[in-house]
Amino acid sequence: MAAIGLKRLGKVCLLKYLFTSIFLFLCWGNPPALADDDKNVFRLATGEYQPYTSEFLPHYGIDNRIISEAFGEEGIRVEFNFFPWTRALNTAKAGDVDGTLPWAKRKGREDFFHYSDPVIEVDREYFYYLKKSPFEWNPSVRNYEQLRGKTFAAIASANYGPKFQDAEANGTISVNRVQEEQQTLRMLLAGRIDIAIIKRRVAEFALNSFFSDQQVERIERRPESDDPPGYDYLLISKNAPNARYHLESFNRGLKSLRTSGRYDQLMLKFENGTFAELK
Repeated sequence: MAAIGLKRLGKVCLLKYLFTSIFLFLCWGNPPALADDDKNVFRLATGEYQPYTSEFLPHYGIDNRIISEAFGEEGIRVEFNFFPWTRALNTAKAGDVDGTLPWAKRKGREDFFHYSDPVIEVDREYFYYLKKSPFEWNPSVRNYEQLRGKTFAAIASANYGPKFQDAEANGTISVNRVQEEQQTLRMLLAGRIDIAIIKRRVAEFALNSFFSDQQVERIERRPESDDPPGYDYLLISKNAPNARYHLESFNRGLKSLRTSGRYDQLMLKFENGTFAELK
């Protein structure tokens, strides 16, 4: 899709997202409690993380398409519930839904969740900053003392690895936690923060969809790390009644997609933009 088309659709998507967020904020209750006989339904909590998952993308984005087809191999239907990320994680942690997607492997999550087999490879985190405000950074060393006093924007409930998390916890850097990536970039352009930390594909999608060429021109990027790309996983709540059954079913279905070549077909479509055209 041409860049101008993405920007026009992006404005529509932004309005939809705002109305959806207001609605979710007003909804105080969680989904109805799960029954023991709901084995053939998997209730998923997810959120806005374009182009990987979104209420406004075809099939709700590539991640959710993989989830749906993998469970479908085992005769299980997926119900999608879109929440702000903190609520998505907490709702799944409590067992009010069966699981949540997409999340990286981080210390402590295994106390509440089973990790599925890897769902999708994701790219590295990047620092996005204004060209007029460069800084020194070595992605091989990742010494956050170099960034002491800098103000970041990051996503609520996201864990960016031990070095970033420790720098945030001990006050080396100041971090504003928000609900979605567009907000971090808008804060950057407004001068409210020094650096937004975002995965490159996610940031580039947001910049191409929601920002003008003049705004994009003001922004530079550099990798936070030179580590290999990681993976995102489906987290299945240990408090859900059918956790072990759903975990084994999903992993079998995902293996079937990979063996048959269907997984590669989906990823090729993703790379070609099939799952990245906003409704």
